[in-house]
Amino acid sequence: MKSKGLFIVFEGVDGCGKSTQAVKLAKFLEDSTGRKVIKTAEPYNLRELILGRKDLSKMSELLLFLADRAEHVEKIIKPNLEAGNFVICERYEDSTRAYQTGGHGVDSFIVEHLINDCCFPLPDVKILLDLSPEIAFERVKARNNQNDKFEAEGLELIKKVSDYYRNFLAGFIRIFCDNLNEDEVFQRIITGLFLSAGAGYSNGRYSS
Repeated sequence: MKSKGLFIVFEGVDGCGKSTQAVKLAKFLEDSTGRKVIKTAEPYNLRELILGRKDLSKMSELLLFLADRAEHVEKIIKPNLEAGNFVICERYEDSTRAYQTGGHGVDSFIVEHLINDCCFPLPDVKILLDLSPEIAFERVKARNNQNDKFEAEGLELIKKVSDYYRNFLAGFIRIFCDNLNEDEVFQRIITGLFLSAGAGYSNGRYSS
């Protein structure tokens, strides 16, 4: 029987460096463990519909994210974890909390109720790349992605989302990124992973 995989999630505001660090971590884990590492991201299959439509109601947006996650879990996350692979995902349930409740004001009771009812696999490790909203905003402006409605909302949304991550969510390996280059951030991530493994850290049902 194959051993269970490890589920790692990167969270943080737009522009914090999730994609860069996910790529670096995937290579590190493949090289150091010999295990297959799947790197994925949300939105998964409905990205264009969710991010490209600025006229969606808040509830429609929330339900589309959950529908997209259901497809993501069934097609990518769950099969790979059951096969013993490592899965690294950019954004997951805490993004729904931070953006839909913190950013767009959907009642947290509704968001939690729907997330809990879906019974999605829980991450073993959550990594929060904590970057000041002002720095994140400058990065977002530089890439000028007009097709992403969240990035188009600008600094105000980033501040709200950052505040929600910092004050209402927990259970992260938290990396303060403001004064660090990408290699220094990565070293903090690796240190955090080793420390959490030594402490028997597990936030979900797919512990290694």
